[in-house]
Amino acid sequence: MIELAPNHKYGLPIAAPVMPASGTFGYGEAYHDLVDLSLLGAIVTNPVSLRPRRVAHGQRIGVHADHFVVHTGWPSSGLRRVIREAGPIWERLPVPVIVHLLATRPVEVGRAAAYLSGVRGVRGLELGFTESVSLAEARDLLAATAEESDLPVIVKIPFSRVDDLASALAQAGADAITLMSPPRAVLPVAGGEAGDQVARFMRGRLYGAALLPLLLNALSRWAGKLGVPVIACGGIASPEDALACLTLGAAAVQIDALLWRDPWLLDSVARALVQRPPLLDAENDDSPVDEGAMEVDL
Repeated sequence: MIELAPNHKYGLPIAAPVMPASGTFGYGEAYHDLVDLSLLGAIVTNPVSLRPRRVAHGQRIGVHADHFVVHTGWPSSGLRRVIREAGPIWERLPVPVIVHLLATRPVEVGRAAAYLSGVRGVRGLELGFTESVSLAEARDLLAATAEESDLPVIVKIPFSRVDDLASALAQAGADAITLMSPPRAVLPVAGGEAGDQVARFMRGRLYGAALLPLLLNALSRWAGKLGVPVIACGGIASPEDALACLTLGAAAVQIDALLWRDPWLLDSVARALVQRPPLLDAENDDSPVDEGAMEVDL
């Protein structure tokens, strides 16, 4: 059993270290025929806001080589409708549900957290911030969420804000930290008329396997140093990638939008990690060490 909220009065125990990232698995029903849900530790829902939000206009996905950008505007049908439609699903799921809340305004986030406290199946909240959030705003949003709910609160840190937000929000009372939200990026997309010399570009959240080294770098610097569990998210494309994150100190992993390219990815990672032997205790491991593999100073 893995405890994601060891400092919380109720805790957030999960039986396995793998879960889908917010925005990739709907509200618990997506991919249910492609993954054995009992192998997962939890389900993280699509982003939810107190009030309905419209989808972004224009092109929403741009693909370039092995990477893609997504720009959706984080649409939401509003909390009341989500609970009405997804609540019965959450109650039946064999694993805990972690609802991802969009960090809008403290009063709205607080009200949403209060509503969710009484919903069966919901065992935790994940608070998602924009990259432009200030530290003071992030603290206020975290405080409002924790004050209005008795559920554990995980905060998902934007890629570009890990250094200035992760430690501060752990100290401010976050029960766990998710590293990290995808970075913002610009990719060229299909050009316009034949003969055009200037490509069109699209701005959005960046996904792809190349994010993994950036994630591992963040884990090597912060996992085990925040005083709360860390959940790894970004560029995990294989069981080996997930195991690397756990080896660097992550308590669990989230599989992000790479699921859209490989719908079987979540199941394959979950099965591999359930079947793997436990990590060796470094103090009791008598196996020989490859000195060459230890040259990189993390």
